[in-house]
Amino acid sequence: MNNQEKPLVLIVDDDLFMLDFIFDALSETCNVITAENGKAALQLTQQQRPKLVLADVIMPEMDGYELCRQIKSDFDISDTPVLFLSALDGIEDRLQGFDVGGEDFVLKPANPKVLQAKVAHVLQLIEERQQLKSQAQYATNTAMMAMTSMSETGLLIEGLKHFNRCNTPVELAKSLLNALALFEVDSVVEFLLPAGKSLAVNTRGPASALETSILHHMATMDRITQFKSRMSITFPHIRTLICNMPEHDPDRCGRLRDHLAILIEATEAKLEALNTMVQAKQQGLAIEETIRSLTAALSKTDELQRNGRASASIILNTVTTRIETALVSLQLTERQEASLISILRSGLEDISNTLHADADFQDQLSSAIKALQSTMNET
Repeated sequence: MNNQEKPLVLIVDDDLFMLDFIFDALSETCNVITAENGKAALQLTQQQRPKLVLADVIMPEMDGYELCRQIKSDFDISDTPVLFLSALDGIEDRLQGFDVGGEDFVLKPANPKVLQAKVAHVLQLIEERQQLKSQAQYATNTAMMAMTSMSETGLLIEGLKHFNRCNTPVELAKSLLNALALFEVDSVVEFLLPAGKSLAVNTRGPASALETSILHHMATMDRITQFKSRMSITFPHIRTLICNMPEHDPDRCGRLRDHLAILIEATEAKLEALNTMVQAKQQGLAIEETIRSLTAALSKTDELQRNGRASASIILNTVTTRIETALVSLQLTERQEASLISILRSGLEDISNTLHADADFQDQLSSAIKALQSTMNET
């Protein structure tokens, strides 16, 4: 990758040692510029428009939070993502970073590989958000038109009716975000999927690491938890964070809480149905494979048993002939010879009857195998 293709990244830290350390960690994959204070960083951001700003939280005059706040309040550069560098990792620090619009935290002392991975992840998110920007704008326009023409109850019904057309968790997540957008709320949604997988998204694309960490923290609280303008709604398979509840309007806030809870509960039911369908399909495939293996094994057994019965009949006839021939050379009386032959024939008849009884069972087994094969061909 040549220098022109490398993304421009701005590092802001009043610690010159840390500045050099991060510069060295990122210089191979990024074009790196540096600033030693927040004021200089803001000017560089306005002038050079970096793809990403890495800002130390604790700096004199203008700290990292204030720098991020000013970047987000400037229309021309408000899309610039900010990654915080901090030795603080409490929920209050993360919430403060979330409030001012930050993307994620990198803990000091920074591990170079972790830093490189987080920077690469944020840059990837930016690329995806740019691709989805036009779609998001379209969804916002649609939501605004819907808001002017339908009541809140109508919006709820409008959102719910799209759920039944969703066939995958990704489609369902998009439908839920669109339904929430009808109520003019900005939200983050996480679906918990089978096999320990998850899907976390917002209206701009994949959720940031900071948004996901806040979702996980608030999921440990009550089903519905509101803190000022933020509200979380948690179900067994869905976690939702609403970021801009109208706290200044208690009546509307209460109505929204009810409507949004209904939306998310309906989504939970649909997600459970999708997960069940996936599991049922997997179980069906496993059962089908088992039936195929069983049919093959039974067919082989049937063939072996039929061949064995035919061989047994031939052996019995041969033994009978050989014994009758042998009796002639023993010089037995006619009575003795007749008695032995009678015993022999009685035993052979019992064996033959047993073989015939097995033949009836063999025919039943063959019929069952044909039925299984017919069922497999139909599927």
